[in-house]
Amino acid sequence: MRGNAGLATILLGLYAAQSVTGSMVQTALPVVLRDAGVPLDRIGFLSLLFLPWVFKMLWAPLVDRFASPRIWILSCQGLLCLCFLLAAAFSPVDGLASLTPVLFAMAAIAATQDIATDAAGIHATGPENRVLASGASTVGGYLGFLIGGGIWLWTYAQYGWVPSMMVLALVMLLLALPVAQLNLPAVPARRGEASLLRSLGNRTLLAGIGFLILWQAGIRLGGAMAGPMLVDAGLDLEAIAWLRGAGGMVVGLAAAVVGTFAVRRFGKVAVLVLAGALALASLAGLVWWSLRPGPVPVLAALQIALMSATAISFVALYAAMMDWCAPDQAATDFALLQSLDAAIAVVTGILAGQMAEAWGYAPVFALAGVFLLLALPFTRARLDRKAIAAPLPPLPATESPT
Repeated sequence: MRGNAGLATILLGLYAAQSVTGSMVQTALPVVLRDAGVPLDRIGFLSLLFLPWVFKMLWAPLVDRFASPRIWILSCQGLLCLCFLLAAAFSPVDGLASLTPVLFAMAAIAATQDIATDAAGIHATGPENRVLASGASTVGGYLGFLIGGGIWLWTYAQYGWVPSMMVLALVMLLLALPVAQLNLPAVPARRGEASLLRSLGNRTLLAGIGFLILWQAGIRLGGAMAGPMLVDAGLDLEAIAWLRGAGGMVVGLAAAVVGTFAVRRFGKVAVLVLAGALALASLAGLVWWSLRPGPVPVLAALQIALMSATAISFVALYAAMMDWCAPDQAATDFALLQSLDAAIAVVTGILAGQMAEAWGYAPVFALAGVFLLLALPFTRARLDRKAIAAPLPPLPATESPT
């Protein structure tokens, strides 16, 4: 495949593959466990399975230094396929203790593939078409969300655990096929010297971290208890699978496409402000519904609106994050940002579970809105910054690039 369309197609498939595992654990498995009567506070601790995404920055320099993104990606997808086959031996309800280490290994492998895919996207695009990579990331993420959160949940509800794992193993195998067509430009000369120390010398990268914490805390907290809330509202597994799977995919895909074109036309700042306003309105509605429960379709509409705002915001935010990264250690810089994002997901997931179990859902959505309100004033100052404005620490003259 050649050209922007071919590159976008390959990146879309790769981002879908790596998000399958996360979406299954984050959105579908909590629904299964809640349906089996597992308390909300225990479900919240599933967020600990995202620790590999939190700490992936520690081994990201290895992806920058050794082999090619293609080799890393193919190796990871092959291992994920094997992990899904292994996971078929353990039931999530009766054998959760045995299944957890397998899920943790899958998370570590998917996080490593994420590092390599992000590096491929950054190297293959420039500031003028970076939204192509961020758009593919968002659309691919929602495709993975459909597979891991919707199709998987429907398969599990219809046929059980083992067939659902077999389906995901086959999906991982099919999504690996286009990687053979992945062509990337030559890597920058200093790529072999990538390190977290140099990332910490990137002042633009550090300046964006405060904004990222506030923004993603609001987004992550707002969506953490969405699935269990639908169960408590009376929906069965099949209905939730269609709503959060097919419905979420259609809405997320449409929002990501709109967000991609909007960023190209109006810029990252305007699009993120618009997404923030939509998210705040959705969160306010969810607070109201939690305090005064009404028709379930209204709850579903509010959750879909929040999904739309999330998808639109990711296109703009991820394009800015890619701009903050130094070209010669793109995997390391971007992994640092995503590790922070994953840490936010872990903390907000646990916090949301504890708050919802103790006080109900309304305080969770209210706190999410507070975080977004605190982030909005800093949008222009942080999203318009470029990594080229932040010089990196010099390397010792005796070291040669690899």
